[in-house]
Amino acid sequence: MALKSATLYLWIYSGNFDGTNKNVNLPTYTLYKEAATGQNVINFEIADLVSDYISINFDGTYETLSQSVWVDWKIPRTDENNNEILPLIEGSGLAYDGYGYFKDGINPNLLDLTQLMQSNLTVYVPVGENPNIPVFTGLGGASGVNYIKAGQTIYSEQYDANVLFLTADSTEITADSEIYTADRTVANEINSDQSTQITSLASPDEIVIINNNGSTTTVKIIYTDEARYTPQKVWFVNKFGVLQELWFFKRRDENINISKESYKENTIGVTNNEIGYSINSPTNVPYNFKAQKSLKLNTGFVEEEFNEVIQQLLLTKNAWTKENNQVLPIIPKTSSLEYKTSLNDKLINFTIDFDYAFNEVNTIR
Repeated sequence: MALKSATLYLWIYSGNFDGTNKNVNLPTYTLYKEAATGQNVINFEIADLVSDYISINFDGTYETLSQSVWVDWKIPRTDENNNEILPLIEGSGLAYDGYGYFKDGINPNLLDLTQLMQSNLTVYVPVGENPNIPVFTGLGGASGVNYIKAGQTIYSEQYDANVLFLTADSTEITADSEIYTADRTVANEINSDQSTQITSLASPDEIVIINNNGSTTTVKIIYTDEARYTPQKVWFVNKFGVLQELWFFKRRDENINISKESYKENTIGVTNNEIGYSINSPTNVPYNFKAQKSLKLNTGFVEEEFNEVIQQLLLTKNAWTKENNQVLPIIPKTSSLEYKTSLNDKLINFTIDFDYAFNEVNTIR
C-alpha cells in the first residue's frame, strides 16, 4: 500500500485546552501534499505557521505573559487507489517559538533530560533582588522545585506533571517550534501558559528542579553587591522560546544618533515695494528627524557558560529593559561574539550594544 496524498488540518489557538477557543469546522491552516515519486513519506513543515501565532508582549508582569499556543492536527491519508489509510493521524501539543542548533539534528527535544528552560546553571542577581528562572511545569514538566539556603531546604513547590511529553512524529509532520503532546483527558482545563517563572523571597543560594524522570537540576544563585554602578535588568526570549532575565552589573553608556533631511526655502519677499529677504529666516530647513538612542551594557564577571547565554541574547527576536519604572523594547545591536574562557581571558566580561526599538521622536500619530 503506497502513500499517495495527505491533508493536514492544523488548529492554532491559546487559552484553555477545552475547545472553547477552537473552531473545529475552520482549521487555521489546511495543507495538501502528494508523495514524491518513489517515496512513501510526506512531511509538513509548520514551524513558521505556528510562529506567526506566538506573539510575546511583555510589560514587566509575568502574570499576564503569554509565550505559547496549543496546536492540534489531523492528517487523513489516501493510497494509490484513493482509499483512506487508517489509522487517522491526529494529535495535540503545546508549542513554544524555540529553536535548536544545526548540530542538534532535526526537531531536537530541548527538554528531554531537564525541564529548566534556560541554558545556564548559574544566575547572578543584585543583592535584594529575587531570581526569576523559567521552568516547564505543565504536563510532562518538572514535578517540583526545592529552594535551598546554606544547605537547608527553606521552601518547596510541587507541580502536576504526570503526563509525559513527546515530540511530533517527524516521519509525518515536522515542527522546529518545540511541541509537546497533551492528553485531552487530563489537560482539558489546562491553559496554554505552561511555563513558570520560579522565584523566592527568601534569597535562596540554590534552586533544585525535580525533573519528570526523577533526576534533579541545580541552579546556583550568586547575589552581587555592586557598589559603583546601578545594575540593569534585560529580559530576552531565549532558545527555549521563553523569557529569561539577565542582569548587567557594570558600566553603562548611552548615545543618540540623529538623522534628518533638509530642503531649500525661498525667503525673498516684497516689503514696502522693495524686494529683499530677512537674514533671520533660514534657507536650509530641516525636516523628517529620526533619533535612534543606543545603549552599551557590561555584564561584569561571569562564568564561561554565559557564552551560550549571550549567544542566545544576540539571536533573540524580542528583548526589553527597565528604565525609570518603564519596560522598554530593545534590540541587540552587537552582531558578533568572541567566545571567552577563563584560561584565555582570566575574568570574563561581555559588552553588548543595544538599540532602543523605537524612534526617540514619537512618530506614532
